[in-house]
Amino acid sequence: MTILTRRHAVKIGTALFASGAVAGCLSTSSGDDAGSSKTVRTSFFVLTDFARNVTGDTTTVESLVPIGQHGHGWEPSAQVQRDTLKCDALAYMDEGFQPWADKMVENVKSERPEITIIEARHGIDLLSPPSHNEGQSEHYEEEGGHDANHGNETDYGTDEGDHDHGTGEEKQNHGTSDPHFWLDPQRTKQAVTTIEDSLSKVDGLSDDVLAENATNYRNRLNELDAKFQFELKSRERDAVLIAGHNAFQYLGERYGFEIHTLTELAPDASPSPADVRRAQELIEEHGIKHVLAPVFESDRAAKQLVSETNAKDHLPITPIPGVTEEWDERGWGYIEIMERVNLPSLKTALSVK
Repeated sequence: MTILTRRHAVKIGTALFASGAVAGCLSTSSGDDAGSSKTVRTSFFVLTDFARNVTGDTTTVESLVPIGQHGHGWEPSAQVQRDTLKCDALAYMDEGFQPWADKMVENVKSERPEITIIEARHGIDLLSPPSHNEGQSEHYEEEGGHDANHGNETDYGTDEGDHDHGTGEEKQNHGTSDPHFWLDPQRTKQAVTTIEDSLSKVDGLSDDVLAENATNYRNRLNELDAKFQFELKSRERDAVLIAGHNAFQYLGERYGFEIHTLTELAPDASPSPADVRRAQELIEEHGIKHVLAPVFESDRAAKQLVSETNAKDHLPITPIPGVTEEWDERGWGYIEIMERVNLPSLKTALSVK
């Protein structure tokens, strides 16, 4: 039996309206017009999902980034930028996370100042950047985002086609804090509240509806948090190894286990020979049996580590920089991905009893 999720209902409605939906997005009619369609555009998948849960079925919420694309390395076309100028609200993380989004926000403020800008991570307590090797991190910045050992790469290097690459500007903008707060459901609740408050300024949206939906979603986030706390409590291990960049420290901090990664915060950094040796030593030191491989990054390093150590297998994990075609078809949002991708892999990697 096919389950019609709200996400699929929105898709069906969009398909049925086709040109009418576009006209709604491009409409410049007054918000007091009961027949006008409100549209929110977002620069990152999790923000799309948060906004959809806050607005419910009252508003069309669309991600600027296509399904299957990584939210960091993608760049908007001129048409996307033009369309964004004709919507009612634009949600992005905040300045410095996605340079292309920063430029788009400045353009919107200049051309259409009446559009509501939502800075989703405003006021959230961000952690300092994670680092497993201070010297390597400093040299990485000095070289403009290229590993000092790039000439000595092994088979652990990334595959060009497996994920998008962020720009050097993007990597440097991640230098003052770790932006991946949404992997902590409690911090996520604050972003949901910010989205709710900002959308309440859009004419034609009901404050009561927004408040009720946001409250319900924050309750679901509390349930997600409690589920992670409960199901990871009886673990036998206290450390995991992620064969990718370090986007997961909020998970480790929230649920009390160590996060070790192959590379630093930049999403497209190739591991150096020193990174590989350190990962192999961590597998032996902690008795790691399952290496975690981030979705949207190459799994080559994870497979290689498994083949050359006592680890048994690799498992998927994701900082949710985007959504895959499969997840979208299943109607999965942030909570479903956390529950059905990240939690099972963490339980196995941490040897939950």
